[in-house]
Amino acid sequence: MNKIVVIKSRAVLSAMLLCAAIILLPRSPVYVYQEETVFIKSGGPSKIAVLRKANTEVSPSLIPLSQNQILRLMDFNYLTSNIFLTDPGTILLESDIDVEEFINKDLTLDITTDGPQVLIFHAHSMEMFVDSDPADPMTGVFGVGAYLANILENEHGITVKHHMERFDMIEGRPHRPGSYERLEPVIKQILADNPSIQIVIDLHRDGVGPHVAPMVTYVNGKRTARIMFVNGLSRRYRRGEITPVQWLPNPYRRENLALSFNLQLAANQLYPGLARRIYLLEFRYSLHMTPLSILLEVGAQNNTFQEALNAMYPTANIIAAVMLGGE
Repeated sequence: MNKIVVIKSRAVLSAMLLCAAIILLPRSPVYVYQEETVFIKSGGPSKIAVLRKANTEVSPSLIPLSQNQILRLMDFNYLTSNIFLTDPGTILLESDIDVEEFINKDLTLDITTDGPQVLIFHAHSMEMFVDSDPADPMTGVFGVGAYLANILENEHGITVKHHMERFDMIEGRPHRPGSYERLEPVIKQILADNPSIQIVIDLHRDGVGPHVAPMVTYVNGKRTARIMFVNGLSRRYRRGEITPVQWLPNPYRRENLALSFNLQLAANQLYPGLARRIYLLEFRYSLHMTPLSILLEVGAQNNTFQEALNAMYPTANIIAAVMLGGE
C-alpha cells in the first residue's frame, strides 16, 4: 500500500522543488581540465611541473551559424561594436571584411604532415605576470607558450615547435625596441626550414593602466585570464585622412583577419566572455610572414600566471574547433 507523505515545512518543499527544477534543466556540456600546474621551489627559481591525468575531456565542437546570425554579422555597425575594437590610430573599412568569404574560408590544419604544423614564439619574452618570478622566464609568457604547445600536442595531436629566443634582449640586457625587426629573419628561417608549419602564433600578454582591474572570466569554475586577438592593418588614420604604412606592408592582412575573425566567433560561441574584441592597430607586427598568423594577448601584467595558464585549455580547444573541425 502506497503511503502519501504530506510535507508541512515550506522550506523543505521549496528546496525539493528547486532540486527538481535543476534536474529538469537542460545541461550544458562541462569541459574538465586534465592538467594542473604546480610551482616547485628547491632553493632556486620556480619550475613548472605539468601533471598529466587520465583524459576524459571532450573538446567542444562548433554549431554552424544560423542565417540570422550571418545576416547580423554582415551589419558593419554590429561588427565594429561587438567583434572589433579599432585603435584611434587606424581605421577599419567595410571593404576589409567579407563575412561570407571569411566564414567559408578553408582554415583546415593538415596534421598528417611530417614536422611541426604550428610555430609558437614570443616577440616580447620579458612579459610577465603579477606573481611571476623575475629570475625565471618560464613563469611569464614563455611558460604560457610551453603550456599551450603541450595541450595542442597531447590533446589535439598537433605537432608544435616552441621557439624561445629572447628578441627583446641584447647581450643579456632588456631592449624591447627593435624586437620585431630582430625576430623577422629568425622566424623566416624557421619557416623555410620547416615547410610543414601552417600557422604561427606570437604569444604576448597585454599591458594596461595601473587602475585597470585584472581581466578575468571563469571557465569551468577557474579564474581565467581573458585573451585577445590582435591584427595590424598597416594603415594610419590621422585627422580624417587614411595613409598606408608603406614601409611595413602586410600581404596577408586579409588572411590574418579571416583567421582571427573565425577564432573570435568560435571563442564567443564556446567560451562566452573569454575573448575580448579583436584589437586593430596601425602596424603589422609579426603577422606578415605567413598567411595564417596570430598575435595572441593572454591577460595583462595584473593577471596571475595561473590565470594565464588556465586560458590555454580553452584557447587550444578554440584553435582545434576552427582548424580541425572540432575533431
